[in-house]
Amino acid sequence: MDYKPNIVTKASAVIYLAILAVASVAEARPPLIVTGWDSPSPAEYRKNIAEFEKWGVFDGTTIRPTRRGANGAEVDARNAFSRESWQWEDFSTALADLRAAKPTRTPSTFLMMNAMPGDVDWFDDAGWREVVNHWRLLARLAKQGGLRGLLYDAEPYVKPFKQFCYAAQMKAGQHSFSEYRAKARERGQEVMRAVGEEFPEVSIFAYRLFSDMLGVLDSGDLNRALEPDTYGLQPSFVDGWMDVAPATISIIEGTEDIGYRANSPSEYNAAFTRERLRLPEFLAAENRDKFARALRIGQSLYLDAYVNPPGNPWRIDHAGSSPARRLAANISSALAASDGVVWLYGEQARWWPGGDAKSQTWAQKLPGAINAIRCATDPAGFARALVAEAKGPANLLPNPDFAKTDGKVPTGWETWQSEDSRGTFTCADGHAEIRGGKDAVVYSITKVKPGSVFAVRLRVKSGGRSQGVLSIGWKSTDGKWTAQASNVRLVPAAAAGTDGWQEATGMVEVPGGAGQLMFMAVAGEQSGKDDYCWFKDAVLTLVRIDG
Repeated sequence: MDYKPNIVTKASAVIYLAILAVASVAEARPPLIVTGWDSPSPAEYRKNIAEFEKWGVFDGTTIRPTRRGANGAEVDARNAFSRESWQWEDFSTALADLRAAKPTRTPSTFLMMNAMPGDVDWFDDAGWREVVNHWRLLARLAKQGGLRGLLYDAEPYVKPFKQFCYAAQMKAGQHSFSEYRAKARERGQEVMRAVGEEFPEVSIFAYRLFSDMLGVLDSGDLNRALEPDTYGLQPSFVDGWMDVAPATISIIEGTEDIGYRANSPSEYNAAFTRERLRLPEFLAAENRDKFARALRIGQSLYLDAYVNPPGNPWRIDHAGSSPARRLAANISSALAASDGVVWLYGEQARWWPGGDAKSQTWAQKLPGAINAIRCATDPAGFARALVAEAKGPANLLPNPDFAKTDGKVPTGWETWQSEDSRGTFTCADGHAEIRGGKDAVVYSITKVKPGSVFAVRLRVKSGGRSQGVLSIGWKSTDGKWTAQASNVRLVPAAAAGTDGWQEATGMVEVPGGAGQLMFMAVAGEQSGKDDYCWFKDAVLTLVRIDG
């Protein structure tokens, strides 16, 4: 085999530790949460959290806060930017509902807050005393209700009010934009002092903070560029946060508009890199380092874009695949390019119980959605479940149980080792063995098409100074190595059973330019006859997420 040495690491111990490090990062992946029109009230959250968690794929959600209104009924309390007077006692029912809820797998849940109605001028001291109190009470509710933090939505949904647009302010004719920026910073300080007193370790997650304003950074004059912008006063408001914020706070940029349209790893990666490097530029120089330390980059996906018809401006191109397949690929890309949260937003269907009898769930509206999410968030677990099915899809490998052999090699397979390797190959009793090999491989070649996704598995048993690895590499249709950045190496992820066998399992996607998949059982840095690896039960099966 024209084998590339970098497919086999030079020291098996180094391979093992490196892959374990990658696995530990994957286990600590960003949480995947859902939000949207069906976000529950505290009462609905308490009533339906067990049913919601049956989806088994989400790490959190968003909750619409309520308070007791003048007539004694529970009313929506999301709109925090108003001069309406709120009292802590008004939230007693909402707090009781949050405390009575018993989530078991969704710790990343946020309390929603809108910058609405946005009719309080920044120079209105009396009005801002109420706005600050609203922030205080919602932070207290989130803290005492056991939530992760606040979802802050600055978008102006109600005309004509735009809290962060200079031209929309009532006293814009009396004060310059620079004066408004100074006042917005002062109000940000007031808000953050209140929040910090109530919830010093709060996470403030914004659908969009600065991500869709990045274009103004290269304008030549940031102050002038921000003046007509819908969110022109928001950087100053956040500057105020950072002036007084405790070191324990985190701020999550949700990347709304960019993520809603992203449809490739490069787009998500570019968003992460650009935001991580440049968002601090919106703040005053003295706050940039502090903001960078608090900042986390989230990613967004707009579910409606996967089911909208062709021609709709909000539609994700399926790229010759299916909506579920594109969703899986994009969730995977988003998770790989986030250190905050990845959030799914939907309007046309729901995840939470409720609605009328005709109301569809997203699992109905977008067939295969749950499989897509499982595939993206837990590829190894999804692969294990797939290959364990009693009537699972066809195994594409020849002689996968190694039952047929000439005594040295499983029928339909080949071997390779480096020039300085002196390993021996044997095959008997349904397993292949590599013993004493420095760089040695038992491999099979399968024709594939770019974009196809496969579940792979190999059972491994090692002895001595050795660690078996399942390695997946790629060749072009004419047999030349390609796409080496997409190579995958899998070590057994669980402790060996009483019989010593372990399982290496995962998911792989065929990269562009590849026409052959190299399924390789690898042994490395074996130094003598007491060092060996056994391999059996090889699986390569095509994944069809949407059935």
